[in-house]
Amino acid sequence: MQLDPVPQNSAGRQLRERKKRRYDVDLNDSDGDHSVQPKRANVRRKSSGTPTMRRSRRSGKLATFVNMPLDVLHEIFGHLHPYDLLRLTRTTKDFRRILLHKSSLSTWRATFEDLHPFPECPPEMSEPAWANLAFSPHCHYCLASGIRNVEWKFRVRVCSKCAPYQLSILIEVSQYGGTPMELYRDIPGGFGLPFDDLGEFCLLVPNRSGKRYKRVFLREQLVAFRDVVLSLNDPEAQRSYFQSRRQWIDSLNIVGPTGQPFAQLLTTSQHSVNCEAWAHNQADDRNGELNKLRKERREAIVKKLDELGYKKDVQFLKPGELDREAFVSKPQRLTERVWKNIKPVAIAFMDTVRQRRLETEHTNLVRSRKRYAAEFLKNYKNARLPCTEVFPEPPDFCSFEPVQRILKKPVDVTVNVSSFDCLTPVLPDLLKRWRDYVQDGIQNVLLNDMTGSIHVAPDVQKFHPPAPGVLRHQTTLATTIFVCAACNGSSQLGALHGLPIFGMGIDNFYDEEDEYMDFSEDGFRDIKPLFHPDVMAHPCNTRFALRNEFLYHQLMAFSPRDPSEYLEDCLKARQRFNINRLKIDRQAGKAAACIVKMAGRDPNTATTAEMDALDPRFKCDECQQFHRVTPPPKSEPSENEFDEQDEEDEEDEDDEDTYGPAHYAVLSWRQAVKHQCDRHTRGMDPSDMMAPPELLQGPQLDMSNLRLLSPNDHLAIEARHKEEDLMERLADIWCCAVCRDSMQEPDAPLRLTKLKEHLRRVHKIHNPVLNTHYYKHFAAKDLGNVPDCVPYLA
Repeated sequence: MQLDPVPQNSAGRQLRERKKRRYDVDLNDSDGDHSVQPKRANVRRKSSGTPTMRRSRRSGKLATFVNMPLDVLHEIFGHLHPYDLLRLTRTTKDFRRILLHKSSLSTWRATFEDLHPFPECPPEMSEPAWANLAFSPHCHYCLASGIRNVEWKFRVRVCSKCAPYQLSILIEVSQYGGTPMELYRDIPGGFGLPFDDLGEFCLLVPNRSGKRYKRVFLREQLVAFRDVVLSLNDPEAQRSYFQSRRQWIDSLNIVGPTGQPFAQLLTTSQHSVNCEAWAHNQADDRNGELNKLRKERREAIVKKLDELGYKKDVQFLKPGELDREAFVSKPQRLTERVWKNIKPVAIAFMDTVRQRRLETEHTNLVRSRKRYAAEFLKNYKNARLPCTEVFPEPPDFCSFEPVQRILKKPVDVTVNVSSFDCLTPVLPDLLKRWRDYVQDGIQNVLLNDMTGSIHVAPDVQKFHPPAPGVLRHQTTLATTIFVCAACNGSSQLGALHGLPIFGMGIDNFYDEEDEYMDFSEDGFRDIKPLFHPDVMAHPCNTRFALRNEFLYHQLMAFSPRDPSEYLEDCLKARQRFNINRLKIDRQAGKAAACIVKMAGRDPNTATTAEMDALDPRFKCDECQQFHRVTPPPKSEPSENEFDEQDEEDEEDEDDEDTYGPAHYAVLSWRQAVKHQCDRHTRGMDPSDMMAPPELLQGPQLDMSNLRLLSPNDHLAIEARHKEEDLMERLADIWCCAVCRDSMQEPDAPLRLTKLKEHLRRVHKIHNPVLNTHYYKHFAAKDLGNVPDCVPYLA
């Protein structure tokens, strides 16, 4: 007997002999075919290990599940969800063979009945395909997962990447004259069908409405429809096919009866609408379940945090802040095991919240302590009445470094008004530094005006700013006139004054060229010139207006109130000293230079203090008033004189003898500056706004109406006394010393009558004392420079 040689490799090493497979012969053929069908025999390989090391073969847990009776299987399958049943068909071939058999049709329908009101399966689709469309979140073209967009009219689920390639869009004929022939651009091989009416075509192919009056078709349905129509050469066969298509679409209730108008046909889609409504309801129900799980998880986590001592920190959180955290927003029940995993993250988060809470509580404590700082400042300023120097407002005072150290003391330290008494020795030095800061801001306004008037680049290179001492002296000159953008710019607006534009008031816009432009012939300007040092205490420098009353009250209702800034019952609040609204009025400066020169002083050196000490008086020969004189009573006329008396009364109604002599305006030098700018400056014509700059003429100042009075003139002496009386009664220059620097303080100075009413109504003071209960504002000379305070004398 010849043995087969033992195989060897190229190196001569002996190789293992390959075992041959053994097959059994299956002779049990149902068709009687006795052909030999080899079957692989079950050959158990011997293990080389010890018997204790052998592993028993593990069979599948559901391997024998399919051996159960079919009626039992279908009873079990009937209680499953359609999507679970669909996934079960994709596990093994045995399940697929059972569940996709026709005998399982009742099982699929039973699963659909449990999902009432789930739409019925369309007749052109099988139940497994309907379940795949409704529940399987995979794109039907690229099998991408997580796809929620279902085209119910086309019976496909398509992702955003595949939609441009699988959907065709056509413009409606009712809007832009579109026809089905335009579809050749999107269909491979062209469309090639003789359809000119889009309405007829939409009755044959499923479609839906798109954006901007467009119709959407499924490309594969268009291709299939085209291929079938082109394959029918007989016209009678084509008509029969079109009729069947209409009946099929009508049976699906996609576009409705054919007797309806075309516009109604395109908007009727009952079955797809039901499917979309069911999908939305399913999404809403799922969101409700997830929100319920999140709520239960949040409540359980809050309970755990309360046990750990974070109750105050949880209450400090804003609504919804805890829900946005990842360890809270997860829709999963909180078990001990889950809490053990998320506990370190939750504690780290709550530690940061606790730090924020402590900082916020300390900030609120510092904010509440500002009330005592403002009261200390009020007592300090009231002890130095009348006002001879400018003082800071509470926001500026609370920003001082020594004041900040007292405000930011620890929580366990008690802070009251007496805690600030230690600042009394150093307060003069603090106030001096603050006044220097304010003076620097005023100088910056003048410096910005100098540089802003240069428009050519070479001039900028030649410009050299004056020395600080020189610039400081220029701010004190009588010819340096400031204006406030919040107080000016309203004389030509009329009823539009104060209206909000994009959140700001019109009176915030001030332009010198617009202010000196004559938009009307009858109206007068209302320039409010500001002089040094009164400009440093101008109320608008430390106030800002809140234009929207509704938003203001909403903001005050939800935000803590700062005692140093908040003002009750008004749409204004305090702020730190701000010079952004101050500007230089050059036209008013020209008028001031002429007035200073008329008074016998040099405009380049005369300061505001020198002019106030000189106190010259000017008479305007053009501005006059006539005071009506009451005629003496006449004797009773006789009956015969009645007719003659009536005629004489009619003639006396317009007689000038009923008026007294003419009264002329007698002005101080500050009033003269305002008077000349308001009434004796010929403004620019608005029609010349488009003219070239070299041809544009500026405002023309006329000084011929003004005449200087001698100091001993009776008009000048009488004008001084009458001006004091008018300012005391009619000027808004008086302030309350009782509620000074508090939240009850009025937002601006008041007239004396209104201030006394305020003292009587709010503070119950019926006999107020000057410089004790009320005082005159530091900037009274500028605030009282109004037309009502100009004396007119004969």
